[in-house]
Amino acid sequence: MTTAYATTSVPVERSKEAIRRLLIEQGARGVQFSEDFADHRINLRFALEVEGVLRTVTTTLVIPKPEEPKRKRVIRRRWNRRTQRYESVAPKRDGERWEQAERSTYRALHYWLKSSFEAVDFGLFSMTDMFLSHFEWMIGGRATTVGQIVKPQLPVGSLMLPEPEVEVLTGEIVDD
Repeated sequence: MTTAYATTSVPVERSKEAIRRLLIEQGARGVQFSEDFADHRINLRFALEVEGVLRTVTTTLVIPKPEEPKRKRVIRRRWNRRTQRYESVAPKRDGERWEQAERSTYRALHYWLKSSFEAVDFGLFSMTDMFLSHFEWMIGGRATTVGQIVKPQLPVGSLMLPEPEVEVLTGEIVDD
């Protein structure tokens, strides 16, 4: 995990509320958070009007695995300036480290969204430019994002995308 937001004390619920408020300010019609506890994934979906069309924007984040402590359960001493004494500090347990990683991830998500909307408001990018890879599409009866379609093609150096099962321009199902 990087050092960005690594020591944040902002609770997850406060970050979620900040994200909700930010999305409401930007005109979102709704927001949905979901979490996969086993795989340590966070999913954010929101509906937003983009260039006159209501779009669902989806992003899935994996909470980075916290670093293992360099030493196993060694208690260290730290000088407390307020009390003018040394105090013992035990390293965080595994669950505490995962909670910190979750707090950090939600904080980073909030600031990513905030900076993305600021770039759009400033005129650096359009809303489509900022969120195109996160636009959700229904293809073959299941939801996917533009990024999930394009990313697998990047390592092979191909700009040829798989043949869609749906006529992209009309939205009609193509019969073979």
